[in-house]
Amino acid sequence: MMPLSKYVYSLTPTTTKQEVPILFHEPHVETGFRKIHQPWSYYLLSLFQRHNECMNAWTHLIALLFCLAKFKSFSEEFDLINDPFMLPLVAGIMTTVMLYLCSFSAHCFHNQSELMHYTWFMIDYAGIGMYGLGCTILHYSYSLDQSLIGGILHDIAVPAAVCLAVTVCVCCSISKVMYKRPYPFTRKIWQISSVGGIYILLIIPILQRIYLSIHDGEKWDSGLSHHTQQILWFLSAGFFFGSDIPQRFFPGKFDFVGHSHQIFHVCIMMTTFKKLDAVYEDIRQNRDLYQTQLPIPSFMGTIGAVLLATLMNVIVVSIFHQLAKSKLLVESKKKK
Repeated sequence: MMPLSKYVYSLTPTTTKQEVPILFHEPHVETGFRKIHQPWSYYLLSLFQRHNECMNAWTHLIALLFCLAKFKSFSEEFDLINDPFMLPLVAGIMTTVMLYLCSFSAHCFHNQSELMHYTWFMIDYAGIGMYGLGCTILHYSYSLDQSLIGGILHDIAVPAAVCLAVTVCVCCSISKVMYKRPYPFTRKIWQISSVGGIYILLIIPILQRIYLSIHDGEKWDSGLSHHTQQILWFLSAGFFFGSDIPQRFFPGKFDFVGHSHQIFHVCIMMTTFKKLDAVYEDIRQNRDLYQTQLPIPSFMGTIGAVLLATLMNVIVVSIFHQLAKSKLLVESKKKK
């Protein structure tokens, strides 16, 4: 059996941006592009090859493995199967796995063809929306102040998050199919506004707790410290996502490592890790609150909501896959 190193050495070498379709170009990235129309195994094995998507794939693969290990520790401490109050945690676990699995797969496989580039990143967008849904379920189940319990916002949070999770996929897919490189700033507005909408919903319980702690002198517990850190990491992620720093100032120098999208990935990883730490502390410290004052979590309000949003996002991706296919067909006819 041929060792892995020989498979890697036999891979098709990477190339410059002049040798790949403009769809695959990234601002201020000059080299390290994988060639298109290679076997699927090539893109998987390219994890061990130096190219400009390598670190993007690895950062979220590592995050996925770390989260799975974290979830194993949760299962050892909490009864995730028989305790109905753990249904929100299971839903949060599912959506976190979706986020990192979709992101890893997109960065690993999108170079296979122009159609696959569109499709894999639509799947990536679906994962982002699902993660927002999972965070909403977690925060409104374990991390809210008791003054929110039973209010309108608490009652509509999960249905609203399902709609917003699908909206993220729709808006980001529109931004991908509607515009051509070099992308205008309008494209980022489609992305940021949709992601920002679900983020505002999911973070309200945390912001309220921070406000009550600062303004009314309520206890600042360890869970709130972790939540504050997750907010700071998320804001940092937004900065690097939108700024193209540092490669903006040194084109071609950060093609392999140090690119802003890689830093964005690391910030999202840290956001997730601090969120999990925060939710763990909230469950541990507030168990009496959510077991006595909150209604027993329902399947449809937790795992069922995740499954429904997943189905709707599959439909969205399928529709935009066909739209991208038609767009590429029209473009190919124009070239002829």
